[in-house]
Amino acid sequence: MNQKINGYEFVFWHMVCPAVILAATIAGLEYFNVDYQVGRFFYDFEARQWPLRDSLITKTIFHDWGQKLSIIMGVVIFIFLLSSLFLQKLKPYRKHLLFLFLASVTGPVVIAVLKNSTHIYCPWSLEIFGGDKPYIKLFDAIDTSLPIGHCFPGGHSGGGFAFLSLYFFWMVVKPEYKYRGLAIGLFIGIVFALTQEARGAHFISHDLASLLLSWLLMSTWFIVFYHKQLLWDKKPVFAS
Repeated sequence: MNQKINGYEFVFWHMVCPAVILAATIAGLEYFNVDYQVGRFFYDFEARQWPLRDSLITKTIFHDWGQKLSIIMGVVIFIFLLSSLFLQKLKPYRKHLLFLFLASVTGPVVIAVLKNSTHIYCPWSLEIFGGDKPYIKLFDAIDTSLPIGHCFPGGHSGGGFAFLSLYFFWMVVKPEYKYRGLAIGLFIGIVFALTQEARGAHFISHDLASLLLSWLLMSTWFIVFYHKQLLWDKKPVFAS
C-alpha cells in the first residue's frame, strides 16, 4: 500500500457514518413495524405457511448452494494464504491475504456466537406467523426462561456480506477495483438476505445487523493491518 489515507476520514466514512445510519435504520424497521409488514408479505395467512420456505430457488439454490459459495471463498483465500509461504510471486501479498482471510471469516464467526446468545426468534417461529414463540424486538425485556432464539443477527446474509472484504483488500492491492468489491459484497449479501426474508427465516433488521457487524469488523481489521499507512496528523477534509 503506497498511497496514504487520512485516518480520521477513514474512521468517519467507514465506521461512524455506517454505524449511525444502519443502527438508526434497524431501530426504525423494528419500531415502525416495517419488519412485520415485509414479513407478512411473504406469509400465507390462509394456508398458515411460508410458501417459499422450501422452494428450489430459495432453499436449494440461494441458501444451500449459497452457503457452499461462502465456504468455498474462505477455503480459496486460505489456500492462497498458505501458498504465499512457499510461492515467491505470492509472498508480497501475504499480509494482504491474511487480512482478507481474517476480514472474511471474523464476521460470520461473531454472528454465529451472537445467534447462539440472543433471544430474538425467526419469523417462522413467531406466534404471529403460526409459530409458538413471542415476537421479541432488539431492546425488549427478555424472559430468561425462554430458549435462545438462534436468529439474530442473520447468519446466511453474514456469509454473503463477507465478500465485502474484497473492497478493503482491493483498496490496498488494486484501488481501482475497490468499488467492484463493494458491489460484489453488497449484491451477494442482499440476495442472501432477501432469500431468507422470503423464506421466513429473518426480518430485514436481522440482516442489516449482519451488514453492520461485518462492515465494522472489516474496518477494524483494516486499521489494525494498515495503521502505518493511515495519516493521523492531518485535519480531515470534512472538518475544514
